[in-house]
Amino acid sequence: MSTSENISLWKQKAEIDYIPLFVSLWLSLNAWMKDRFPGQDDRSRLDLLKQSGYQLYTKFDELIYAKDAKGNSFRGNFAELHQALESARIPYTILKNGFISFTSCPIIWKGGSSTNLVSIIKTKGQRSKIQLDKQFWVEDDTQRLFGAYMEIVYQIRCALFHGDLAPNANNERVIKQLYLTLSAIMEHV
Repeated sequence: MSTSENISLWKQKAEIDYIPLFVSLWLSLNAWMKDRFPGQDDRSRLDLLKQSGYQLYTKFDELIYAKDAKGNSFRGNFAELHQALESARIPYTILKNGFISFTSCPIIWKGGSSTNLVSIIKTKGQRSKIQLDKQFWVEDDTQRLFGAYMEIVYQIRCALFHGDLAPNANNERVIKQLYLTLSAIMEHV
């Protein structure tokens, strides 16, 4: 084996694989939801979580508005998640030609009703907004933003667990950002 091949192989071993970390974190979240919402299936628990305002939403809301390093990091990872989803274009099986993204797929609530996820605002406007990074703003509705986020976590989990998500660079970027944001929200769970 050449020195350059050896360097490349060791470098690959040094990279973090976020897929098993995300899977483990999902299992933790799923167990947490099962404890909070007994007797419900996964979809029902997720819908209850999106609507409830439990401690995960409280932590999400706190991080979105935090003026410290944790808040800056969370907002940056959240903006990176949006960009990663737009690049990956992971099919959203519920919509015929839709992709899992904050801008292109609806929240599906119990009973099949839906609503748009969030409005992405590219520039400063008159509406109330949250700045996630230098050029990424969202409307100031953290309850809806949290619901959209949790729906995306669940849909990526489904795509991954059902073998529909290829382990390519774009998809791994999405999973990395989901792991980083979800682990921040679940920090004290």
